[in-house]
Amino acid sequence: MKTVRFVSFLIFFSYIRCQTLQRSLLDAATQQTNGQNFLEENLRAITSIMVAQFLQKLTYEKVQIIVQELLDLAEKCKTLKSHELPSESCHQLMATFLEHIWSNQGMAGKCVFSDCCNINKTARHKCFLLHKKDDTGYTEIFQISNPEQICEMGKENKVPVKDRYIYETSRKHPFLYGPTILTMSVCYETAVQSCCREENKTECFQTKEGMFQRVVRESHECVKNQCDVREKLGDSNFHDRLIVFYTKKAPQLSAQELIVLTKNMAAAASKCCPLDQEPQFVCMEDSAKLILGALCRRHETEPISAAVGECCDDSDAFRKHCFDDLQVDGTYISPPLSCDQVINLKEDLCKAQEEELKTEKLKLLSNLVKQKPYAAEMQFQSIIVDFAHLVEMCCQAEKSEMCFQEEGFKLIEKCQLLLGS
Repeated sequence: MKTVRFVSFLIFFSYIRCQTLQRSLLDAATQQTNGQNFLEENLRAITSIMVAQFLQKLTYEKVQIIVQELLDLAEKCKTLKSHELPSESCHQLMATFLEHIWSNQGMAGKCVFSDCCNINKTARHKCFLLHKKDDTGYTEIFQISNPEQICEMGKENKVPVKDRYIYETSRKHPFLYGPTILTMSVCYETAVQSCCREENKTECFQTKEGMFQRVVRESHECVKNQCDVREKLGDSNFHDRLIVFYTKKAPQLSAQELIVLTKNMAAAASKCCPLDQEPQFVCMEDSAKLILGALCRRHETEPISAAVGECCDDSDAFRKHCFDDLQVDGTYISPPLSCDQVINLKEDLCKAQEEELKTEKLKLLSNLVKQKPYAAEMQFQSIIVDFAHLVEMCCQAEKSEMCFQEEGFKLIEKCQLLLGS
């Protein structure tokens, strides 16, 4: 398992369009790899993805030679000293991988890295990453050409079709999310096995190709729509909307858990949405994997719902798509709460910091949605706006407590109309 852990650290860096090695990436990689069996089961495949994404001009055979060298190197890492941190071993593994390139001038020149060899080690990694070239559109990710030839190659079995797909896709799409390539390679392999048995192979492949192209296209459109909504609403209102959506999807979570979940999602959108289209998608997918991965670990510890479980059981490439498609959980029955219990109108609010007030507002919003999941979003927002206005007004009043009692009664009435109590 140590072998998997150390190589997975290295591979993780190829998933993110980064400019520098940051501590946060190491921390994220740790979360990413803990308890994930797919890394151990597919170690060679995901190492192949990383190498092909970095060394795009190498042949399939040469990529496989380097992959084997890396796996052999990882075996040696198992004998690390007990005091050595995984992050330190990661840097050593990455440094050794780069040294392999620098020491082989023929390879460095062929891969257009020769200019990186003459600068200091600190700058080499950044230089290395900047040489990645992505000139292919995402519409070509699951493109199947020459069906007859593919089926003949499958019969000869010189190179498994799955491995060939991983190699070709990785070098053409150096910033494409690694688990996505791995999942799509399985889909590709399944399509080949199925269609090569059909009389009309071309038609079969076209049908399969169209289906998977649609999944990729819809995933990109979803990210773009989320970023458009954030730009239109602004960060605060965008977070409110996320609270509404995810309370409907997973009302079993506590209000505090939903706040943390959606806060991370809002932060990811703030970081990723200003980027250009392709890195924007990769950034959002990477963030979603970490955030939803944490949610699924929570589900493993304490099951949330059958719907959440189905999404968590889905492949990494399609997990976000599954969560995006979740609707109101009609199986959930919320414990009845009165508006007095839902709305906190205490003088303590006047001493609260801005972040604490925001948390109170989001708790109120989440609890309202749990009570009335099918109510219009505007009805919730109306109460939230009135709550914020009431707190601001009463905290400026000479007698705050009296203000909360008198004006709060109107807000309670409005809440009761919504809840039908």
